[in-house]
Amino acid sequence: MLLSIVAVIIVLSPIVIVHEFGHFIACRLTGIGVKEFSFGFGKILWHKKSAKGTDFQLRAIPFGGFVEPKGQMFVDDDAKEPPQADEFAAKKWYAKFFMVVNGALFNYLLAAAIFSVLIYIKGMPQTDPARLAPVVGEAVQGYPAQKAGLQAGDTITTVDGAPVANWKELTEALQKRQGDLPLTVLRGGQTLSFTAAAADFAEDKPTLLGVAVQAQFHPVSPWAAAGLGVYQCWYWTKFSLQSLWQSVTHKKAPDLAGPIGIVNIIHKSVHRSLLDFVFLIAMLSLAVGMFNLFPIPILDGGYALVYLWEGLTGKLPSSKAILRAANVGFYILMILVLYASYADIKRIFFKPKAAAVQTRADAPEAAAPAQEGK
Repeated sequence: MLLSIVAVIIVLSPIVIVHEFGHFIACRLTGIGVKEFSFGFGKILWHKKSAKGTDFQLRAIPFGGFVEPKGQMFVDDDAKEPPQADEFAAKKWYAKFFMVVNGALFNYLLAAAIFSVLIYIKGMPQTDPARLAPVVGEAVQGYPAQKAGLQAGDTITTVDGAPVANWKELTEALQKRQGDLPLTVLRGGQTLSFTAAAADFAEDKPTLLGVAVQAQFHPVSPWAAAGLGVYQCWYWTKFSLQSLWQSVTHKKAPDLAGPIGIVNIIHKSVHRSLLDFVFLIAMLSLAVGMFNLFPIPILDGGYALVYLWEGLTGKLPSSKAILRAANVGFYILMILVLYASYADIKRIFFKPKAAAVQTRADAPEAAAPAQEGK
């Protein structure tokens, strides 16, 4: 339990700090004064005021944080006193736009950096079946391979008497199956023979042996790893948005993870491997950045729309209109949190009796589309 609590803090802390640091850097670059830069909420445990007047704070509850720019975010044209030069409302629309989106951009930078380091350390998964050795990553329960006796780590050397040197040749050999399927594998230096019975193959999938590919990695240069890290941000963002769009167009409830689900995911990852754990930080940082850019009032993306409107029209919406939009955004956000929490509880505590067979890729393996089982 204590390990999981520490893990939650370790995962969320860099994501929050980086997000708020992005806002802080944008303020510094655009000349916006910063009153407070706080990590956490609640009682102030430590603080120090800088020469530029920013009060840096560490608070008792290590979840969340905030950057408070100087002055109000919105000031009506008929205000009695115009904002001072270093106040937020006095800046041009593009400076304010940059400030509100830079937190999310820094989350993407953190995700890209972590992806790049993981890819450089582990290597990039090989996705060309002609270059993948026919090593079994998993013999799926209930399928012909598992019933015949194949195990994870076996290297398949022949299929029905025909030698195979890679997954492409293995797939081609499986397409020719007629009746029982003799297999030869290399296990621990020994050559073993097995037979996948014809009766174990599904009628609608007569060539599905039921083996998953063992991930294999090839080394990459630092520059290539950096490029691939950026690509992962693009890939997962595109994948997430496409999944959300398909949920909307097919009138299905989106599969969202709320606070309970996130804590559960962190709890599971900390008991796996260090690379799994670090990969999760990158994925959550990317998710936080993407979600904050959604055009929902009260989120950074909602404020960004307001400043884009100011840039296009030359004026801001009225304070009353902005307040109403913020209230609507707050209720939308609460509905999303409640729905996601309900989905978390249903998924975690009320699992279906017959769970589908699933295979899990190691964290760095998930950084690229996985090969399908054969």
